[in-house]
Amino acid sequence: MNRRKTLQTLGLISSHALFPAILSNFVAGCKNAVETGEAVFEPAFFTREEMEAIIKTIDILLPATSTPSASQVGTHRFLDEVFAKCMTSEQQAMIREGLADLQTQLGESDDPMVLLSELDRQAYANEETAAYFKVIKQYAMIGFFTSQEGITQAANYVKVPGDYKGEIPLTEGTLNYGMTNLRFYL
Repeated sequence: MNRRKTLQTLGLISSHALFPAILSNFVAGCKNAVETGEAVFEPAFFTREEMEAIIKTIDILLPATSTPSASQVGTHRFLDEVFAKCMTSEQQAMIREGLADLQTQLGESDDPMVLLSELDRQAYANEETAAYFKVIKQYAMIGFFTSQEGITQAANYVKVPGDYKGEIPLTEGTLNYGMTNLRFYL
């Protein structure tokens, strides 16, 4: 498998014909799950063990603070649907292979935050062994920040937008920027 080529084509997932429908279903589904009570979730792409590793990973990336964690807003469901419906079999194989390594490393790690920080460094240094992590992280960010809680509680949400302000100085109260060494940009 050519990981470099696979990683380069992963950007095409967002332009996949089903991606907008999946994104809108995710946003609508978050509200419905809250209103109707939590339904039993059967993953379409991940195994139960892989789903546990995904939930643990995204909750480290986006933990519960004054806002819900990534898994609490259903980001893992978004990842499952995108990976099942918008990826090629080669891309899915790369994610599965990476998740197998991640599960092993999470089980052996004393500090999962240190492990994910190292994977993050490797992924953004374009090391092929961590390419899967970059994809998981990017889509976790998309899933979280397109959820109702992500938009209204974690982002700089303005209910009635005003003038466009291209440059806003970063202060301690500015949202979407954590004091961490993990990179949250796409």
